[in-house]
Amino acid sequence: MRWKRFWLMLAPSLAALAVLAAGMAQGAVPASFAVSGRQIKVSAAKLTGRGVGIVPGVVRSMDGRQHVVLHLSLRTAQVYGLCQSAEVDTPLGPFTVRLGTRDREKPSQVSRLSISATSLGADVGLGSVVLNRDAGVLGAGSVLKGKRGDYGVGVLTFSARDVTADAWMVMGGSFMVDGLSVAIGRDVRPCF
Repeated sequence: MRWKRFWLMLAPSLAALAVLAAGMAQGAVPASFAVSGRQIKVSAAKLTGRGVGIVPGVVRSMDGRQHVVLHLSLRTAQVYGLCQSAEVDTPLGPFTVRLGTRDREKPSQVSRLSISATSLGADVGLGSVVLNRDAGVLGAGSVLKGKRGDYGVGVLTFSARDVTADAWMVMGGSFMVDGLSVAIGRDVRPCF
């Protein structure tokens, strides 16, 4: 009975994620939506791709609180060693859910990826960078548009290693993951 309640709570979240991903695939960037009450961890061993946009923003959690974030978008990317983890409450207590790739040498193909992060760390190489570009007209191949007059960063090409991010949400227009691994448990380790 407890697990049935858990899955009933999870089903609307999965449906909402599918709708948001479809909207992102069509180029729509949501202006306001509610996220869960906790952050997630996202990491990758290596990222390469084209079209980066970064703009400031705010997300609202289900408890009504607002959180300042950086919306980071990637037009296309190859992701090696993709990992996402979160701590979730279940009827049996707190567990860690972890999604990742089994083979860190095989890249996952991602298009129109968007991350709403509070912190981001990586060793990066950037090509054709524009700092303090108007967020409403980022250019540089970015799929992200911010509010006119706001601070923005546009990057044409990028590569990054040892990527870690604390995020409120991650969305992708399309993911092609070869060898997805999903685990939940008290002994499952977070991505970092």
